[in-house]
Amino acid sequence: MSARVAAVRANALHTFTARVARDHAVVVVEGLKTANLMRNRALAQAIGDQGWAELARQLKYKTVRHGGRSLPADRWFASSKTCSACGVAKSKLTLAERTYRCGACGLVCDRDVNAAANLAAWGEHELGLCPCLDAQVGDRHPGGPSGIARSHACGGRVSVATSQVTVVPPGEAGTSRPRNCGA
Repeated sequence: MSARVAAVRANALHTFTARVARDHAVVVVEGLKTANLMRNRALAQAIGDQGWAELARQLKYKTVRHGGRSLPADRWFASSKTCSACGVAKSKLTLAERTYRCGACGLVCDRDVNAAANLAAWGEHELGLCPCLDAQVGDRHPGGPSGIARSHACGGRVSVATSQVTVVPPGEAGTSRPRNCGA
């Protein structure tokens, strides 16, 4: 029975990574120290069952196969603690806090959506598509909260939003979609 379960999991992982690699030209994979996460008894089995290292390995070779790129973000990049709207980083964010609330700009958002937006912005910077590199005008989420100078996920300064909003395909966590996290 366990061989069947392993085969089903492996098939699901291959199917998922193939779809992601085929549908997205760039995939940012955040490095995590799973040994630290495995210390949490409530999460240990679920984390161990997921095979995150295998997911990253498959994404890496499958994105190349489909003409894309897999970008590994350093595990010390504070994607969850950094506000994806204004760039202010919290000193502490517990795993139990599932909603990200920024005390500086008031952004209220699912913590995973916030982290995904930060990783997408980091990927833009790594590819040289970052607004701070071009000295373009616009904040991290054109059409989103504005009014003060913003800091891009890479740490570069970006001026107040006046750029046009671009369409982001459904399911993307891109940083150019207008933010409506509270809905």
